[in-house]
Amino acid sequence: MIRLDFKTPSSPLRLFTRFAVAGLIGFLVISLLLFYLWTRTFERRLIAETKETRARYTNALVGHMLTRDDFAGVKKGAEWAVFREKISDLFSMPEVVRVKIYNPEGILIWSDSVKLMELAPQAQKNPQLISALAGRVEANISTLGKEEHRFERGAFRSLMELYVPVHFTQGEPPAGVVEVYLNLDPLFATIGDTSRLIGLTVVGGLGLLLAVSFTGLGRAVVVIHKQNQELRDRLEEIFKTTRMKNEIFAELSHEVRNPHAVMSYANLLWHGAFGDLPEKTRKAKPPLDKLRNTAAEVLSHFARIVELSRLKVGDVQPQREPVELIELLRGVANDLRLLSGNGTVKLSLAVPSDPVIINSDQRLLQQVVFNLVTNALKFTPSGEIAVCLERDLALGRVMIVVEDTGIGIKPDELPRIFEDFYRGNHLDARFNSGVGLGLAIVKRSLELLEGEIQVESLYGKGSKFTVTLQEGFKRAA
Repeated sequence: MIRLDFKTPSSPLRLFTRFAVAGLIGFLVISLLLFYLWTRTFERRLIAETKETRARYTNALVGHMLTRDDFAGVKKGAEWAVFREKISDLFSMPEVVRVKIYNPEGILIWSDSVKLMELAPQAQKNPQLISALAGRVEANISTLGKEEHRFERGAFRSLMELYVPVHFTQGEPPAGVVEVYLNLDPLFATIGDTSRLIGLTVVGGLGLLLAVSFTGLGRAVVVIHKQNQELRDRLEEIFKTTRMKNEIFAELSHEVRNPHAVMSYANLLWHGAFGDLPEKTRKAKPPLDKLRNTAAEVLSHFARIVELSRLKVGDVQPQREPVELIELLRGVANDLRLLSGNGTVKLSLAVPSDPVIINSDQRLLQQVVFNLVTNALKFTPSGEIAVCLERDLALGRVMIVVEDTGIGIKPDELPRIFEDFYRGNHLDARFNSGVGLGLAIVKRSLELLEGEIQVESLYGKGSKFTVTLQEGFKRAA
């Protein structure tokens, strides 16, 4: 017995909440990461552009206003004021806080603050100054931590120390270095404003995307939950149907013993297993034969029901193997000649002289031919049934034709003859028994064999069934 043990599924709200929490955490992490990367990138590019533009401007002014001799010595006293007048345009930049000028030896020769010149009477070369003396523009963001910054402490939060080498002639070493302190507060204010704008864009854009995603996700969760519940219900129905089918087959398997036992006892009676029968009973041979035939027919009905069920549920898988069709057709014809009514129905077989072999399933093919010929015998009280094997080498296919001169099929019944359990109303048929499964089994079997069947019938004249098989056809060598 099949048991179902389903766990209670999570509610759509709980499922959606889990997704929402995970999505919110992911949203925050991604937002912070993107915000940090974008602001840092923007800050680096803005500082780099500021350094380059201010360095070019400083170099152009100083190179225009000073000469190489101006870098010869330290400017003190009266020279200090005269030198300031020469570079007065350098203070036109509003962000300039401090100016220092060094000679090629790295000695501070002038500063707008006399006190700074007194602090550094000898050369004190830092890494940025050394690089500038070698001809490279250098910049350092200072946090006002140096001794010389005490004159600006409290006035600014951050400064850019820009070292600009001064060239009078292209290719020659610098004549000196100009160090300019630039106030970065306005720049960092711009960076801060832009960062907030970027943050708002990131959070807003991702938030909108998250809201839209959550809306769609919420609907998807509800739909998926509903579909899962429907699938669970359908699965439960399938298992119930399967259990019912198993119970029915179990009952049928038990009940089918009755006709089998009846047929066995009838045979025993006829052959005298229980002693000699009275003369009157021996004259009752037709009733005994009918008893045996009826039991055998019930058994055949059960077998067909089981076979159709297996075909419908997919329990039958075709096996590809070489099948010799002429031998198969002869075997079926020989088995069914006993049902031809003592010569009232002629069963003929027309096959090619050479063997015909195809790659197919022999059992299914035999089942198709057996049911077609049995159907023809049932609806042909007298006349002829012709079984023909034809081949088309050009198209690589074979045709099995079963044609009879029986009662035929009514036009309104023709579309339904392959339905399960369909039985036409034919009082003049040779056999009125049956459950209407023969042609249904033929159709299902041909679907597995990838074959086709065509029907032609004229009521009162007979019927013609043509089975076409193509795959793997070959003529034997």
